[in-house]
Amino acid sequence: MKPITKYTKSGTINIAYQMVGEGPVDLIYIPGWVSNLDMMWKDPKISSFLKQLLKFTRLILFDKRGTGLSDRVKATSTLEERMDDIKCVMDATNSEKAILFGHSEGGVVSSLFAATYPQNTVALITFGIWAKRIYSEDYPWAPKPEEREIFYKLIEEGWGSDKFMDIKTLMPSMSHDLEYIGVFSNYLRSGASPGAALALAKMNTEADITTILSTIKVPALILHRTNDLDCNVEEGKYIAKHIPNSIFVELPGDDHLFWTGDTFSVLSEIQGFITGKRPTKEASQSSQNIKSNIEKIISENFKNHLKIEDFAKLYGKSLSAFKRDFKNTFDTTPSKCLMNKRLEYSKSLLFSTDLQVNEIAYESGFKSSSHFIQSFNKKYKLPPLKFKTQHLKVQK
Repeated sequence: MKPITKYTKSGTINIAYQMVGEGPVDLIYIPGWVSNLDMMWKDPKISSFLKQLLKFTRLILFDKRGTGLSDRVKATSTLEERMDDIKCVMDATNSEKAILFGHSEGGVVSSLFAATYPQNTVALITFGIWAKRIYSEDYPWAPKPEEREIFYKLIEEGWGSDKFMDIKTLMPSMSHDLEYIGVFSNYLRSGASPGAALALAKMNTEADITTILSTIKVPALILHRTNDLDCNVEEGKYIAKHIPNSIFVELPGDDHLFWTGDTFSVLSEIQGFITGKRPTKEASQSSQNIKSNIEKIISENFKNHLKIEDFAKLYGKSLSAFKRDFKNTFDTTPSKCLMNKRLEYSKSLLFSTDLQVNEIAYESGFKSSSHFIQSFNKKYKLPPLKFKTQHLKVQK
């Protein structure tokens, strides 16, 4: 279930944030470039990663000023102002000390925060970050000015669509998955307008934290993939070298996004750093097997007139064990999942067939047509036939 979005003030700017979980330590995720809190939970890959973090943390999320659900700002904001956004969210969530988890640009801001507010920082975790975003002889891995200009043009001409070719640089492992590229393109559009995305990119070009790295005194875990196409692995090594109390871990892969590619290794390092215990691959695979088994049972039998007890028997466990595994895996109940599955299927039958309402109810697994109509009306705010009529009118 998506957490409740709340707002707090950073100066005069409204900052959207969420707080979820009851773990023993606060973990604040500072996203890179753009984000949207609501869309994070609709993206199956981002939400899956975040749910794993909930197993050992209280997770705090927010949209930086100018992005997502937070106030849009006219002028380009500074790293210091973005750092203030973190502080105001900590105050709003009564978090006196937290671990900061920063990705890409978010890791740059997190590093500055850790250096400025060590009394409020338990530790720093970064993934795929850079210390500066423009080439110099002492930092040769950053893009050159002409390369940044090409990047700006890509934003202006193709932001939030499959024409924005930098998507393939961010997640090459997903470059052939057109469905997920569509999901992520939607995430980018909801995170910022083309103009805002361009302004943020230009702000990143000016950012430089090379001089403050040595002043970070809290423990730090610097994660970076070997063949990251957006941010060279040598940049991660540089950062770790200049932060006194840091650990550098080079991970396999070429995705710049931590929620694509080999996510298990990323989660394993984070959990090990925070708790001292790494999850085993077997435990992770067991969790995936549970998910696959339940999805298969639901998909193959939701149209049958079965009770939850019957699904538990098909699963091979007691009713309480089935409900527990279901809740832990999907963060909802079997009854709600089945209802949603049946209603979605009934809606497809409503528009793709000439079946009567009572026939659709039977085909979709409802115990009676009255129960179907009542449930349909509750979800879609109209009874089935009126819903179909209204939808067809809109199409015309």
